[in-house]
Amino acid sequence: MNKKKLLLVLALVAVVLYLVLRNQPQSESKQERTAVNADETELVILSVNDMHANIDMFPKFATMVDSLRAIYPDMLLFSAGDNRTGNPVNDQYDPVNYPMIELMNQMGFDLCTVGNHEWDGDVDNFRNDIERANFPFLCANVAVPETVNLDIKPFVTMEHQGLKLAVVGMIEVRHDGIPGAHPDKLKEVSFKRPELVLPDYKYLKNQNDVVILLSHCGFEDDLELAQANPWLDAIIGGHSHTLIENPSETNGVLITQSGSHLKYATLVKLRVKNHKVVGKEAVVLDVNKVRKEKPEIKKLVNEFNDAPALNEPIAIAKTKFENPEELGCLITDAICEISGADFAFQNTGGVRVNYLKKGPITVKDVYSIDPFNNEVVVYQMTGAQVKKFILNTYRKNGGYPSYVSGMTYSVSDDGKTVWVNTKGEEFSTKKLYKVAMNSYMASTVTIESEDEGQSMFMTSEEMMIEFLRKHKEVDYQGVVRTR
Repeated sequence: MNKKKLLLVLALVAVVLYLVLRNQPQSESKQERTAVNADETELVILSVNDMHANIDMFPKFATMVDSLRAIYPDMLLFSAGDNRTGNPVNDQYDPVNYPMIELMNQMGFDLCTVGNHEWDGDVDNFRNDIERANFPFLCANVAVPETVNLDIKPFVTMEHQGLKLAVVGMIEVRHDGIPGAHPDKLKEVSFKRPELVLPDYKYLKNQNDVVILLSHCGFEDDLELAQANPWLDAIIGGHSHTLIENPSETNGVLITQSGSHLKYATLVKLRVKNHKVVGKEAVVLDVNKVRKEKPEIKKLVNEFNDAPALNEPIAIAKTKFENPEELGCLITDAICEISGADFAFQNTGGVRVNYLKKGPITVKDVYSIDPFNNEVVVYQMTGAQVKKFILNTYRKNGGYPSYVSGMTYSVSDDGKTVWVNTKGEEFSTKKLYKVAMNSYMASTVTIESEDEGQSMFMTSEEMMIEFLRKHKEVDYQGVVRTR
């Protein structure tokens, strides 16, 4: 593309295309670029990952996409997974996740790999997403029985600009054999570790000019996959929310990732000559720096946001919530009071915002803080079993204590000893206590108890809403219950 045309587009979206232009090689003359491009094909891909239903960014993103397509008409658009979970406007919509799928359709996404949060609804919800989407979902390391009827493809091949392109999808798999989603949502499918499955697709290299891994495995795993699979041309990644500001090659494999929440996108360019990739480059683009919002997309986003039930104030925050622990204490206090438990726990990953401003708290705020719709389960535990549970959650959280109500506690540096303090009656290792938690914790943490647990048939969000309506005003500034 000549520089004159590039400058014309720069006049429309100056900052975004400046970032693109800044990373172009500046030493080549126009004649040299023409000569190089005469027998080469440039494959251009714009990629995002972990958008987490941040629909408010789509009007700017749409402008970016349109501007880049003016330069690169054949540009492909990929998502590396986790399109949903994090915005109640999307996650509580009827049907669930409709806004994100509709906006992705409007943008003209070509491919999406399956992220762990794609499973946060249930299999039926995910099936609806797949059927509504104008693009395929990819995942080579999930096994889906025919009876489940989920049209997830392990890979796709396409003819594009005279090139043969293959894209393989992969999802992260934890040590317990599943991605980071509620185990109950994954009962109908099974997974294998990416490093065990990816080599099975090496044959695609002999049949295609370009092979890309669209990964939701996380940056560290992507590095390992690149080391073991140099036949890949690029890994377009997600899951770890890593912003790779200067994408580079590992073992000859270009690795990219664009942070999260649609704040950034990555423009990947692969030059192909004689059926071989001969040049690779990628540049990160800041979506927030786009000055114009595409009007029709802005109108659609406003329509999605205009949900009176979600915007209803239910309580007042007398002071702002300054960190996740203060919010975690609000959640656990709600669970403890509404369930009638002695103690309540919330996993650190179950608090999805870092702060909440002073003033009205809305239903939307509640579902932003805790978007997972997990039912609350109550167990009968002895004090000794409570201590073991605390240590198990500490290890499960990677050395971070879970949020709690009904006590304060601290864990030793080696993670082997816990000290518990309660108000009023002294904590006893022999006494029987009622201990409440969300069903995700109940399914993923080793629990020793005197019973099998009793579901309260209420979600933690529902309990928080009831708690806030009852108390009307809350103040958690400075609350610390764990060490």
